[in-house]
Amino acid sequence: MTLHRFDTWDWILSLALAAATALAVMLTSHLVGLVRDEGFYMRTAETTADYIQFSLDSFGRGQFAEPFSKRTITRFFEFNNEHPTFVKNLFGLSYFIFHKKLQWLSFVNSIRLVAALFAAATAFLIYLFGRRFFSRMTAIAAPPLFFTMPHIFFHSHLACFDIPILFFWAATFILYAIYLIERRIGLAFLIAVLFGFAMATKHNVYFIPPLLALLWLVMHFLHYRSLEPRHRGFVGFFHAVPLPLWLMPTVSLLVFFLSWPWLWYDTVKRFGNYLAFHTYHVNYTNYYFGQELSVAPFPFSYPWGMTFFTTPVPQLVCFFAAVALFLCWLFGRGRTPVERHVGAIMIIGALFPIFLIALPSVPIFGGIKHFFTGQPILLTAGLAVVLGGATELARRWPWLKEQAVQGMLVAGALLALIVPNAKFVMHGAGFYNALIGGAQGAAENYMQRNFWGYDILPLCRVLNTVAPRGARLYVMSYAEGLNWNSFLYLKREGHIRNDIHGTNELRDADLAFFFYEKQNESVLYDLYREFGTARPLELSETDSVYFSALFGRVK
Repeated sequence: MTLHRFDTWDWILSLALAAATALAVMLTSHLVGLVRDEGFYMRTAETTADYIQFSLDSFGRGQFAEPFSKRTITRFFEFNNEHPTFVKNLFGLSYFIFHKKLQWLSFVNSIRLVAALFAAATAFLIYLFGRRFFSRMTAIAAPPLFFTMPHIFFHSHLACFDIPILFFWAATFILYAIYLIERRIGLAFLIAVLFGFAMATKHNVYFIPPLLALLWLVMHFLHYRSLEPRHRGFVGFFHAVPLPLWLMPTVSLLVFFLSWPWLWYDTVKRFGNYLAFHTYHVNYTNYYFGQELSVAPFPFSYPWGMTFFTTPVPQLVCFFAAVALFLCWLFGRGRTPVERHVGAIMIIGALFPIFLIALPSVPIFGGIKHFFTGQPILLTAGLAVVLGGATELARRWPWLKEQAVQGMLVAGALLALIVPNAKFVMHGAGFYNALIGGAQGAAENYMQRNFWGYDILPLCRVLNTVAPRGARLYVMSYAEGLNWNSFLYLKREGHIRNDIHGTNELRDADLAFFFYEKQNESVLYDLYREFGTARPLELSETDSVYFSALFGRVK
């Protein structure tokens, strides 16, 4: 297996696509409201910015050790300590620089800039994967096709961990595959450092080293007879272990530890609490074909079905084509040991996140964001297969120009995605494809549609118009509704008038937000009984499917 060279033109094109991705995300950020999770992380960003200022002030006084003392670390990093802080530190740093100091960006956009930059990094990674393994056409077309998946584009806006961990997951597998082919020491260290940052982002990646080690072990003994003499025997076994697998327990763990100050003190206890939190993570109720998923065991089909019905059809075709390609690399005749190894790596990198969530005992608490981390691999490789089919057509019918056919295929797919992306730019988490009948078909099948707060900006404009001075707004924070911090930040951004106050008690409220979910039916009944009406003042909807609403009391 030979990789294509990455030349000057590739650097220009890849960086241009990355910049265009970040720009597209930032220019549409004003359309996406603050989701439930963002309230926690934006609050953490403020705390991190305070820590940065405290550290600078301490250094200015000559107190160089004070920012690293246990008292200081506990003070600034105790809040939201159930997650590592690498990405949250970036949120805080970006907020500190671009909002507090330079005032170039609004509070929200200064934090969301980090998500946009990770989206840009993902676009660059996809280009790298497409160019080195397949063709320049694949590399150019794959990033726009990837980010025109409504769920992906929606999550690219959020100050959350989901696009960062998607980047780190895909990067680890793609770069590890490149390492197996080229065996460059510098690349091995890069993989270890990136994996350290991946650990410092989210716990999803803890499965990667055991998976890669087990796969290498199988391949080592499966192809033992064809190994070089220096890689045989007891000593040769240790020489044969890929360098990244040696570096992950050393370099990666060091990066992880250094990037999370909370662990610098009471390390064992605090790390144990972190693991315990995620071992017994709260499960938010989901609905899947009318089945309430609130208590394990959960259906094995859930993440597979959700991937199938929430991926636009053109990209779904690429997903299936990618799996076929990787199976061909793994089991096809005449394949070298390295090709088989790479094929297995790609299948695991692409499908293991879905398989993991499919296990009946694993909590389901975040829609598709917890199992879409392998999609950059699937989309890029599958697109290469589709474009390869166009090449074959051009060979059979010489009057067809290869690049013209490929260009028409990509352009046709992108044109077909304009309408769904325009419709769902504010409702990205509620997108379903034509195979289930779109948003209406998903609603008729009682599928989950909401992410608590992301689509209420049009409701806020009506709220500001109709609310009396000093009105109290029910934000549904104690139910599956708007995060209290998100409500405060909506006021801070000017989306909600400053004189409007929030409440979690319907009896105290003059107006109310409501989020349409099956599990919120009891809240809707209470709202009708308290407000005396079931007719909202304003609805947030797409294709006649309701997502959120603003209610007012009947006078």
